[in-house]
Amino acid sequence: MLKLHTVLQSLALELPGFAAAGIVLIEDGIPVAALGKGPEIDPTVIAAYLTGMVQSKMKAAPFVDEHPSVEDILISRDDGYYFIRLIPEKPYFIFVAAGRNEWPGRIRLVVEAYQKSITENMR
Repeated sequence: MLKLHTVLQSLALELPGFAAAGIVLIEDGIPVAALGKGPEIDPTVIAAYLTGMVQSKMKAAPFVDEHPSVEDILISRDDGYYFIRLIPEKPYFIFVAAGRNEWPGRIRLVVEAYQKSITENMR
């Protein structure tokens, strides 16, 4: 857990618009590790909200495509972005919430850079 929290802290430092991040179990929405920028941002609430979206997307995927393979989900809101990275063959996802001052492509690149470290620490 401590190693995962440290990885999330490092990830946060690379994104000036960072608001929150977490590693969340898809089945029940429980964060294995989470980090928020301040007390007004609760990453566990964000995790629960995003879990519902991930579960819905995964249920719908077989009906939309012959080979359902969802890599990323980007949700754009008035105040920012939610970036969700699904890890193939794993029961969890990584999310990053960031303000509108952050570039979505940069969020994706940073999450990809930390994905291996997160996966190794989830064993």
